[in-house]
Amino acid sequence: MEYKMTDEPRQEDIDAILNKLKRFNLSHIELAEVRPLAIFVTDEKAEIIGGISAETHGNWLKIFYLWVDENIRDQKVGSKLLLDAETEAIKRGCRYSFLDTFGFQARDFYMKAGYKEVFTLEEYPIFGKRHYMVKQLAEDA
Repeated sequence: MEYKMTDEPRQEDIDAILNKLKRFNLSHIELAEVRPLAIFVTDEKAEIIGGISAETHGNWLKIFYLWVDENIRDQKVGSKLLLDAETEAIKRGCRYSFLDTFGFQARDFYMKAGYKEVFTLEEYPIFGKRHYMVKQLAEDA
């Protein structure tokens, strides 16, 4: 056995760890189907000017990234992306949504959209905050 430390890991090595961890995790939970969900907004040149990246898994929508170009942030693009992703998640059977955001990012935006803060990681990475939030998307059946 050999241990190797690096501050420049190869992407394929990171992917190997992630894929093996996912395989292990999915073999021990009641539902293994994880479906990606992404919505992109493009301009007249087909350049991405906004988008959301997420996945659905059982009852949950997990939002990884939501970004909108600064030039169009006053046009409710982020709200539409979030609502469209939540609507699709409900169609897929999700009842809840989960995300995290830094203090300088979009905490208030998500609060206005109905998300509740369930945990804050203080002093992250040094002086900032990372907020973990959830939202109930659909009533209990």
